[in-house]
Amino acid sequence: AGESVSGDIEVLLTFDDGPNPTYTPQVLDILKANNIKAVFFLVGEMAGSENKKVPPIIKRILDEGHVIANHTQTHQDLCRVKEEKAVKDLDDGKATIERAAGIPVQWFRAPYGVRCDRLDAMLAERGITHFHWDLDPQEWRHNNVDKTVKYVTSEIVRSHSRVVLLLHDIKEVTVKALPQILAFIDAENAKRAKSRKRKIRI
Repeated sequence: AGESVSGDIEVLLTFDDGPNPTYTPQVLDILKANNIKAVFFLVGEMAGSENKKVPPIIKRILDEGHVIANHTQTHQDLCRVKEEKAVKDLDDGKATIERAAGIPVQWFRAPYGVRCDRLDAMLAERGITHFHWDLDPQEWRHNNVDKTVKYVTSEIVRSHSRVVLLLHDIKEVTVKALPQILAFIDAENAKRAKSRKRKIRI
């Protein structure tokens, strides 16, 4: 995270574990309707899937101005598996996603957000930047739309700078919660405009 350049509350939307043929297009529809750009941390085995629906989704992510990043090939905990397996999952993910996207990919997010000295050394060796998050509603675990919206909106309002929000474009709960989160931010900004408070920027 860190300080926002503007001094406003800034929210950066990130989505992990896709692309998913059912839910990623719905997430993209919501982002497009709200004119929002996001970062998609793709899993190589999903990005390189034989499913015919996947290549058009990856093309659409890029065409609509979003960023694609690496979330490994098979979503292993890179600090718990053997070193050669961790290296393979990291490198294969990058290679598969780059092949599917047709562009180089530099950002990376560790599965489960797990970090260790070995992984940090692997990333440093490859000149790869790790991209963590600040807000994790755990929506993939509890599948509760209200709980997701309540957590995210209350945390955003309390923040003072830039926050990175973690969501998952492989879950129906995310598709249902996202419009409510964005509607809340719009309503909050309308209130802030009246009281001349700084707005929340996405």
